[in-house]
Amino acid sequence: MIPRLWYITDGERGTAGRPLREVVERAAAGGVEAVLLRERALSTAELAQLVAALAPLRAGGLRLLISRRLDLARALELDGVQLAADAVPLAEARAWLGTDALIGYSAHQPDEARRVAREGASYVMLSPIYSTESKPGAVARGPEWLQQITPGLAIPALALGGITPERTHEVCKAGAWGVAAVSAIGAAPDVAEAARRFQKSLAEIH
Repeated sequence: MIPRLWYITDGERGTAGRPLREVVERAAAGGVEAVLLRERALSTAELAQLVAALAPLRAGGLRLLISRRLDLARALELDGVQLAADAVPLAEARAWLGTDALIGYSAHQPDEARRVAREGASYVMLSPIYSTESKPGAVARGPEWLQQITPGLAIPALALGGITPERTHEVCKAGAWGVAAVSAIGAAPDVAEAARRFQKSLAEIH
């Protein structure tokens, strides 16, 4: 089953300057089910060290994915990879990682989401739903946009972009299976409590 609550790391913006390992541990303690590593500034060696440090959390059920890096997803035996329009084709990623891997796709158009569903993506991440500081120039699509895409979509959709615990109800009622957040979890004063609030909202929907 595709996790419903995701934390996406994004350098210091996603942790409020705190150690990433510490933030991930707190997020998992609060109920985050999957972590997507989006750490452009970390070297391959640093990413490998981080993954090794998170092994106990993975043994406890946390799913760990990485953005774009098929090589690391395979070498470090991660749970999957997140792709986008400028990444390798989905079929190639599936052949490289195997049938059990979670292969997500970041989509910004309805046709794009439906296409990757046909091509074998495990889930699609749709954004930005609301205005977000990480993409100041992007146009917020709103929950109504989800309602245009999710009916009949063959794979789960995750909502990203300005998502908060309070907005989780709205996006899930619009068709999202789950939600993903960066600073709303990782930069929160109490990371575990922020994750618990998200999980409480999800539990009231599903």
